[in-house]
Amino acid sequence: MDNFFDSQFYEVETGITLKKQIAFLKVRTNNFVRCQLQLINTILTLSHFEEETEILNSINIANAYIEFNDHVCMGRGVKIQQQNKELLIFGLTSQLKQILKLYGIQKDFANQYRVLKQIGSGSFGKVYKVKNVQNEQQFAVKMFEKQLLLDPRDKSAIRKEIQILRLMDHPNVLTIKECYESDQCVFLVEELFETQMEISQEKILKEDKAISLLLKLLNGLEYIHTKNIIHRDLKPNNILFRNFEDPVIADFGLADFYRPDGAYLFQKCGTRNYVAPEIITTNNYDYKVDIYSLGVVFHQLLTAQIPRPWDNYQRSPDCQALLTGMLNSNPRNRLSIQEIRQNKLVRRLQRRSQIFVAMGSLSDAAKPNGNSPPKQTKPFSLHSA
Repeated sequence: MDNFFDSQFYEVETGITLKKQIAFLKVRTNNFVRCQLQLINTILTLSHFEEETEILNSINIANAYIEFNDHVCMGRGVKIQQQNKELLIFGLTSQLKQILKLYGIQKDFANQYRVLKQIGSGSFGKVYKVKNVQNEQQFAVKMFEKQLLLDPRDKSAIRKEIQILRLMDHPNVLTIKECYESDQCVFLVEELFETQMEISQEKILKEDKAISLLLKLLNGLEYIHTKNIIHRDLKPNNILFRNFEDPVIADFGLADFYRPDGAYLFQKCGTRNYVAPEIITTNNYDYKVDIYSLGVVFHQLLTAQIPRPWDNYQRSPDCQALLTGMLNSNPRNRLSIQEIRQNKLVRRLQRRSQIFVAMGSLSDAAKPNGNSPPKQTKPFSLHSA
């Protein structure tokens, strides 16, 4: 089948800038030119080692096909292919190799990973637990079957999801490690999470614990919004857990970019009971649709129920004000992330958390280190002279 990924003819704003470093560009059979290499966003530029203004070549690494191989003299190198252009470069730093793996497309998935078991499925493919054959690390892999992606809109949605995930770099947001393509499938290598958020009567949380989780999710959501992205599908199934306590926002299948010029999104999408009213009833909306969805999740953490107008659960006034503000049907009156953090209950719990962190730091500082014996103190007596 044809290549799934479109070549990028435009520079992708990643915020990445790597200073010039020495590399070797293969120009003919066993002939190499020493050059200076620089990466700004997704544009990789190679200039003459002695004459920096003399550009030898440049290539856009976004969705370029990359292949790592070894040379008997030059060591580990990478071949970068973009349309009709092909570069073979040696001497790259490990940092640049990781960036190439993130923004480029590799084709040797079967040689790099061993499938352990299936852990999920979706409309266009399956999710597997895999092991890297080089370092034995385990990951999750989303596998999309090309034959199921007949509608161009489905292909575009998956490409956009990958584009968004490449921009993510936050402890409370899912990130991808690598992307592969074969003749039949597209593979996204992601961090492996063993648990996701579960809502049940047995797992109802007290206010302080629920707000602790809410604040971590707000941190991740705020980061997503700073990238001009709206998630549009926040719900328990899309919240995973690292170490059973740190929530991670996942599944960007319905996410989209919010244009900085103020233009609104118009697509009606989301999950019933979690979707903000304005997505259904109006022709425009903004970041606050995610606040509403997160408010539903917060309500479920406290009650294990979807919020209803006739709810009569017993809550503290500040907690009730927080819920009411997040679930306001009018987005203009709905709380912002900053306003949520100003809630009295939230601020009180944040101060308590800061005190615990400070006490923990003092406790750690008081512990003897492993390089010197604990300081001996002289015994004393109240009756000493």
